[in-house]
Amino acid sequence: MLGKDLYKIEVNCELSNERLKSLVFFYGPLLGHDVLALYEYLVLKGNTIGFNELNNLLTSLNISVDVFEAHCGKLNEYKLLKTLRQDNKYIFIFNAPLTIKQFINDDILVRDFILKTSGAHYQELISDIYEEDRHDGFEDISQTLSLDTLSGWNKDNETYLEKRNFNNKYNFNTLFDVNVFLKDMSTFLFPMKFRTETNLKEIATLADLFNISYDKMRTYIPEVCNSDSNSFDLNLLKYKCMNAKADYTRVEDGNYNVPCLTFLMSIQDGKEVTDYDKKIISNLSEKYHLNPSVINVLIEHSLKNCDNRLIEKYIYAIASDLHRNNVVNADGALSRLKMPYNKGGKVDVLPTYDTSKNTGMSKQDEEELLALMGKK
Repeated sequence: MLGKDLYKIEVNCELSNERLKSLVFFYGPLLGHDVLALYEYLVLKGNTIGFNELNNLLTSLNISVDVFEAHCGKLNEYKLLKTLRQDNKYIFIFNAPLTIKQFINDDILVRDFILKTSGAHYQELISDIYEEDRHDGFEDISQTLSLDTLSGWNKDNETYLEKRNFNNKYNFNTLFDVNVFLKDMSTFLFPMKFRTETNLKEIATLADLFNISYDKMRTYIPEVCNSDSNSFDLNLLKYKCMNAKADYTRVEDGNYNVPCLTFLMSIQDGKEVTDYDKKIISNLSEKYHLNPSVINVLIEHSLKNCDNRLIEKYIYAIASDLHRNNVVNADGALSRLKMPYNKGGKVDVLPTYDTSKNTGMSKQDEEELLALMGKK
């Protein structure tokens, strides 16, 4: 199997709650976490339209072709995947896991499970999860809520429900829509206990800064969730996002509402963004609390005034001013950059490298800036 080969995905199943339990608790120990995560991701992703290059899928999964082939082999063994091949084309057909009852009645699977875990663990799972025959001999005498209880409901009562919006629970005012992201994200891969507002806001922010797609972010999240230590590693997520491979997309002039990495690559005609520049972008968001559109205006301004380079001391001086003046959008940033700059009670223009003018910066700062630019 090669990265340039073509693939097509056909999903021949739906994961009901019963089959999901079987997948996680019985197939999980046999497959391993990484293989299980791959299966869930591709099943949830669904059928592909036609054939696509395998490299595109590998990039979104952030794994090598050898690892992918090994994972598929494991899924083939347990009949969760059927792989068809014709020359350099592959069709991956995903099948549903057996139900718990089917699994424990399969002579090979149940013995394989006990050998790879233990008999005690098997008995514990059956006791905790398997519910067959637990209610034999009992009559269901439960009473359901009668519709008569709603006889007094009227139009005035209905108005309280008109503004319900369960499909748009989060609104962080970001380009990355957390609600879309969560819609296809398994709770097994991203446990509910880690879906705090702080974590979700950070996910959206990182996606906006470094142009992380929904699919790519879904591959990162399981790697930063650690249920054993009950931790969500934001630093690791940040590292992954900052080091993700960026695709070049041309941005129209004057469009600042795009991911910062996309904007910087576009304004530099596709030139790869350096780690130095990525660090500056991260700091502008994390330390100066600027949103992507404001950061993009600042990037554009800095490149125009600093020989097409981002210089920390210069860009942070302006970022501090934008933050102090509560600039929250591109229009506000563009207006502010044309206004007088107030530093130490002295009104002057915003910092500039043109030493023929009064820059409003100390002589020492100017010398440091010029040295950074190689002009001194």
